[in-house]
Formats: sequence, C-alpha cells, structure tokens
Amino acid sequence: MDAAIVLGTAGSGKTTFTASYSEWLRRRFMPLRSCTANLDPGVVSLPYRPDYDVRSLVSVQDLMRKEGLGPNGALVRAAELMVERMDEIEESICSLGCDHLVIDTPGQMEIFAFRPLGRVLCERLSSCLNLAALFLGDYEPGRELEDVVTSALLAKILELKLGVTVIPLINKVDLWRGEGIERIWEGVLRGEVDELTPGRGTLSDALMELVRAISSFKSPVRVVAISAREGINYQEVFDLLSEVWCSCGDMT
Repeated sequence: MDAAIVLGTAGSGKTTFTASYSEWLRRRFMPLRSCTANLDPGVVSLPYRPDYDVRSLVSVQDLMRKEGLGPNGALVRAAELMVERMDEIEESICSLGCDHLVIDTPGQMEIFAFRPLGRVLCERLSSCLNLAALFLGDYEPGRELEDVVTSALLAKILELKLGVTVIPLINKVDLWRGEGIERIWEGVLRGEVDELTPGRGTLSDALMELVRAISSFKSPVRVVAISAREGINYQEVFDLLSEVWCSCGDMT
C-alpha cells in the first residue's frame, strides 16, 4: 500500500489537503481505492470521513474530562498513549487494504515531530506501508525572509528526525503565485544562500550559516507550490511521491 503522511505547522492546511488530495486520488485513479487516516487525537471535526480515526482509541477531549488536563497537557498525554498502543494503531492502518493512503497528523506539529510519537509511528508503518512524507509549509505575502528560511529548514529537520523521505510543499499558492518562493526553499534545502538577501544582524547571519551547513547533507529536491483549497498541482505531488515509492527518481 502506497502511503503519504502529511506533516506541517499549525494552520498550514494539512487537514484541508488530506481531504482534497484523497478526493483527487479517488477521482484520478478510479477504481483503485483511496483511503484516509486521522492521527490527530485532538481534532473536533474533519472535512473528510477517515477510514481509520485514532480518536476511537485516544481522544484529547476524553483525557481532559477524565484526567483533569488542559488542552496542551491532554495532547501530550494522548501522544504518550498512542506510543503505548502503537501495536493497535499499526494493525488497524496496515489492514485497511487501500491502494493509496493519506495520513493526517496533529495540528500541533511539535507533538508529532519532536516527541517519540512521530519516529515510532514512521518506523512501525514503514514495515507494512510504502511510506513517504509530505511537509506543508505555507506562505503569505509580506513575510520576512527569515520566516521562509526557518519553515524550509523544518522540512529537512523532519526528514532527519523521522527517517523517511520528505517532499516539501508550499501551500496557498493561490495567494502568492509568482513570488518565487519555491526557488528560495530549494536553495535552503540544498544549502545554497546565493539568492538569499536576509535582514541585518547577528541572528540573520547565524541563520545563513545554518543554511550553508545543510550543504554537507543535502539531497536532491524539488519544491512544489500547491493550493489545498483549489487542488492546484496535485499531479506534481503524486509524481514526486511515485518517484519515492518506486525509488526510480531523484526528485529533481
């Protein structure tokens, strides 16, 4: 089963993308079966009907009520319980029997990416799924270059942390089309700073040095600008995923 796990910062459009991309897959590859899995134990409502929903096992709302926790504490506790019950999660997801699977993750990326949950989940699912990751960054006109660079660096950090190939996507292209943000991201992910013109100051200088350091472990990459709201460039996303799944491309 080919699977894409969707990562990204809060508000980047992960859940909207999961809904619209899985629907695009369903229409594009009918009669092949496209499935979705929700791994966000704190989400209240979803714009799609998941074929697997972790809330049937662990729910932030239930933990808040039963253990007297606040929203953040309950989310951390939910992540711990998901690791403890990973056998059940793995079995349920791996038995879905889909051709294509799109996996939604918690809105608060740090819970998934920077705690044991993400690493353990990716390791376990990689044993039964052809797994790749999609990182959604978002951009809106007027953001400082340092914000763009930091977001791009997160994609590389996640690849190193989770041990799966991460394809970087920049969402909301319908708001900023033509600004060349993809080129900036590609430069960052390759450790190239020639085209970057950061602000002045020690912190900006340090950030540029960090970008240069990436050149020692860079990998070929192509950044795709998408719109989860309008379904723009989904064929490019699928083509890049296919290269990872079949290990026959270099993503450039």
